[in-house]
Amino acid sequence: MPLYILRVSLDHLTFRLPSLLSISQTFDFPIRFVSEDKFRGILVVELAHKKDVQHLIDRGTLIMWIAELYAQAETYDDLHAQLRERPDLFDEYRQRTFKITPEAANYHFIGSRPLEIVKSFAYLDMRGGVELENPEVDFVVFEDYDSETIHTHEQRLARDGRFRTVYFGRRIGFSRARPLVKEQSVKTRAYYGNTSMEAEMGFLMANQTLARTGKIIYDPFAGTGSMLYACATFGAYVMGSDIDGRQMRGKSKGPDVTPGMLRAAAQYGVADKFLDLLTFDVTRSPIRRGGWVDAIITDPPYGVRAGAKRIGKKSTRKTPLREDPYVLEDGTFAHTKSTYVPPFRPYELVNLTLDLVLLARYLLVPRGRLVFFLPTVTEEYDAIDIPVVEGMRELKVGDGSVQDFGKWGRRLITMEKTAEDDGEMPKFEDQDINSLADKLPAHHDFARRYYERFAPRNNSTPDVPTDGESAGSS
Repeated sequence: MPLYILRVSLDHLTFRLPSLLSISQTFDFPIRFVSEDKFRGILVVELAHKKDVQHLIDRGTLIMWIAELYAQAETYDDLHAQLRERPDLFDEYRQRTFKITPEAANYHFIGSRPLEIVKSFAYLDMRGGVELENPEVDFVVFEDYDSETIHTHEQRLARDGRFRTVYFGRRIGFSRARPLVKEQSVKTRAYYGNTSMEAEMGFLMANQTLARTGKIIYDPFAGTGSMLYACATFGAYVMGSDIDGRQMRGKSKGPDVTPGMLRAAAQYGVADKFLDLLTFDVTRSPIRRGGWVDAIITDPPYGVRAGAKRIGKKSTRKTPLREDPYVLEDGTFAHTKSTYVPPFRPYELVNLTLDLVLLARYLLVPRGRLVFFLPTVTEEYDAIDIPVVEGMRELKVGDGSVQDFGKWGRRLITMEKTAEDDGEMPKFEDQDINSLADKLPAHHDFARRYYERFAPRNNSTPDVPTDGESAGSS
């Protein structure tokens, strides 16, 4: 099978392979990673069909461009020797207009060396003429350097030509997905909030859900909808819910007011993909049937900018809430009014995470996916922190995909429903967190730990507050 060069971003390295694998699974084609080091600026892959390249170009937001690999070597002498032995590679393109583009990773060319590189390929005997603006064939020469910190011009000169590998190939196309990151930037979005997920991460999450035309994807903590725009852009039907409807619609009210999320969806041309936006507490969901959602995608609030809430009474209230419903002067119950605001209590992240996996076990179709971010304290994270639920399994490559912020990080958790049945609707009961394990999960009481700058716990099994007593959920 032919080999291809993927010029990939050096950002979000731990998201690279899972994203590419998810694209291959979405469109049901095999992909084999040939490169020994899979975290450099170039990734060599093996693909069976040319159409598979187009799928990667359409969906790979971490991909810059893809080229058919003709040769690779550690020196230009070896590279030229390989190409001289394969003149047949160029027969189809010899009479077409062309250009040769030198590029590099972790390095910027100096002076006239790019021109010298181009002239060194004169033996290819291309006869169609050079066309720099719109050539019929675009050959690329790529030098892959190690990452080093350069402080002076002399240091840069010393590095010139000291690449790890040089590649030569025919460029097939630039990523059509990567420009979407800029087009859907939060900075230019018609509606956003201070907790809106950045567009690039939204698209990476959307790929993990295997989003495509005809699928239904649900966000139970929708907020301002960042991940739903990405899923809809990839062709899926989406729906969102939130305990606070103002997050989805904005502050404006009235029959003629378009909800904020739908305004942003219209901006991106995907308003027709939004099935509905619903206001309810996910722990008291009106959904009564399981096994119909293709994927659940969400970034649950964890208390740093906004805390998760659920309907209920705080156990620490000085004035206990009444047990009986409040009767208004007209004889009606207060909770039946459209203006009624129920009491809320914090939703501890450990409880929320387990409930989310249980909800996915119920709502997802077999082999449907749950994709969510989990904030964790870096030094305390352990694989056992991910809830284990019968009928669900975690999918990850290596140590998983992580946005590392030093003392803490956001882990992208991808789980697949392996069960064939729907199971039962979760009961959303509070857990006795102290009894779960000898070690508390690294995401327990995350907000408080965040504001305390992740000071070490006093001991391995401290007193654990209930949801109503959590200090980090304001």
